Amino acid sequence: MSKNQKAKLPKQEKALSREELLERENELLRLENAYLKKLKAFQEKPNASLEKHKQRWHSNSKKSNLCG
Repeated sequence: MSKNQKAKLPKQEKALSREELLERENELLRLENAYLKKLKAFQEKPNASLEKHKQRWHSNSKKSNLCG
């Protein structure tokens, strides 16, 4: 981030209304919550994501084999 962009950030936040600030905070909290849920799921079952991708790859390869 350039120095000009850093200098503009506080000015932009002041221009936002209280409602806009709360909406922004709410969105950030939703993103954090979703991230933490995925992290917890990965910690509980680290291979689950790998298995899901394997299933998708197998189903996609079967479709391409049928067409060609």
